[in-house]
Amino acid sequence: MSHAIKESFVIVAAIALSVNITLPAAAFSVSYYGDTTNAPTFNRPQTEGFEGGTNPPTALSPNGTAVPYFSQPFFVNTTGLYDVIGSQVFLGIQFLYQNSFNPATPLVNLLSGNDPFPDEGNSGFNGLNLIANNQYFLVTTGFDNTNNSFGTFTNTITGVGNITLGNNPANVPEPTTIVSTIIFGIFGGSLTLKRKLKNLAEGRR
Repeated sequence: MSHAIKESFVIVAAIALSVNITLPAAAFSVSYYGDTTNAPTFNRPQTEGFEGGTNPPTALSPNGTAVPYFSQPFFVNTTGLYDVIGSQVFLGIQFLYQNSFNPATPLVNLLSGNDPFPDEGNSGFNGLNLIANNQYFLVTTGFDNTNNSFGTFTNTITGVGNITLGNNPANVPEPTTIVSTIIFGIFGGSLTLKRKLKNLAEGRR
């Protein structure tokens, strides 16, 4: 094989090798800012950190019995792994809920909790396996009932798909369906009333 042919073969092989290289998938990210000062309060769940609880939590915290909180609904369009990075100016803790979040029943629909103790002020989650189009709620709150457990924060959610802040319309009933049900119920009730009045009138004859 001539020297020129060998060089051509090496160049072609190098091009073919470069074409077969798989590039890493691009990550999607969204950030938002919040403030829990003068926010509503709840008895938060117990955490693994300082309190030594379980994850997901199965009991309420004896320390954070009336802590201000900020609940952010969101959903993703691709099933896969997502990370949450939180930065707070206070003793912050975060909880992740699925489908709904009710501060009166804080253990219901709870998927995970994070207390960054002893690294206070930087709570978050790594490797959350989120399902596309499911409704999630990221709740940011404080450790206890003191003045060091509320304030401003920034959360960043990153993962394999688009992250949308807010409620997923697919999980909210269509207003037209509700209105149609009400109208049908009124119409059906009026027909029943007319039928009963007709029967009473015929019975008097």
